[in-house]
Amino acid sequence: MPFGTYLCAMLSTEVCIIGAGPAGVMAGLRLAKEDIPFVIVEKDAFPREKICGDALSGKVPHIIRRLSPDILSRFEERCRPLHAHGIRFVAPGDHVFDVPFIAGYDPGRHTVPGYTVKREVLDAFMLEELQASAPGTLLRGRVETVERIAGGFAVKTSKEEIRSRLLIDAAGTGGGFQSPYPRPHPGPRHTALAVRAYYEGVTGLHEQHFIELFFMEKVLPGYFWIFPLPGGLVNAGIGIRKDVVLKKRLNLSLLMGEIIGRHPLVSPRFSEARMLGKPAANYLPLGIPGFRISGEGYMLAGDAAHLVDPLTGEGVGNAMYSGYIAAEQAVACIRQDNTGNKFMKAYDRRIMRVLGKEMKISRGLQRLLKYRRVVRWISKKADGNKHIPALMSSMFTDLSHRKKLMNPFFVLRVLLNR
Repeated sequence: MPFGTYLCAMLSTEVCIIGAGPAGVMAGLRLAKEDIPFVIVEKDAFPREKICGDALSGKVPHIIRRLSPDILSRFEERCRPLHAHGIRFVAPGDHVFDVPFIAGYDPGRHTVPGYTVKREVLDAFMLEELQASAPGTLLRGRVETVERIAGGFAVKTSKEEIRSRLLIDAAGTGGGFQSPYPRPHPGPRHTALAVRAYYEGVTGLHEQHFIELFFMEKVLPGYFWIFPLPGGLVNAGIGIRKDVVLKKRLNLSLLMGEIIGRHPLVSPRFSEARMLGKPAANYLPLGIPGFRISGEGYMLAGDAAHLVDPLTGEGVGNAMYSGYIAAEQAVACIRQDNTGNKFMKAYDRRIMRVLGKEMKISRGLQRLLKYRRVVRWISKKADGNKHIPALMSSMFTDLSHRKKLMNPFFVLRVLLNR
């Protein structure tokens, strides 16, 4: 049966996926590769705006290529994303460090290190790819309840009921439906609040489309960002942990306006720029989850599993990986005829093995950012240190190098050129 919209009072399937964002669609594409029937339920019509920084790390091309090199080629051809080759870090005291994702990048030897593209473009493309696959069914509607029944789950919308053996919950943080399994909400220390706006006419962008992160004392342990986009646009925004926002009573929209209007390295570049539309806000559930993200017959993926990187705020790459892994766990469940609670723990273990170590390191580095005097001292010592850009560049390709930054003695030796 070709993938399409299916309207009925009752539908039975092997796997039901809630949410057609990066996690849900990746899960569907992986299931389609194994020819396993599934239903995916999505409340929004695509293309739909998604509040996001619009930056995609190297995880995105890597996992899409792993799924299908042809899909990645079509993404490049149809979506025309910018190839982002690095990060420009601006540390307290306006110390600037340009750090390539891959030192000595050679397009003949290296894969694309990252992209920037509007989320509405990415999400619409991925859903189109899913609709071209089989054997899936797309249902438009808002999930109202999820109930356990004999042999699986009943997912009810206002119009339909889907009965499935397995459930992948990729509905993000705004599911708003009753469920028989826990969907914990992160506390203020594990939530980031973010505001972003689109601009045209911003000057001074890096010729290799480096994304820019400004770690200013006013916003630590968060940051202000400038991300270049196709068509000469820029996504500019600010993200700060919720507990810090509440403690300092910050208005992120006003703070972003103050940075754009007054910061010496930012304001001149926005002097002739024009904001497109109004600023939009969102909140991010920062990893790593402190709870089970699977159980008898179900898995949480993407934002529903609280898999946003605590330091960078990256969510898309982690969501795609979790959807991919959830689908592979579903395949194992079906082939071994086992959806039990103990068997499902393999999903949690694999998520922690693939994403957990990185997020633990990111959480530790984020905690370091709250010590302003230390950050200021490190920034001053690092300025002009030839070892710093190479070290930071290696962090993107070697997790062990990032882990070294958690050792204060290692950092001290680097800063003192020893």
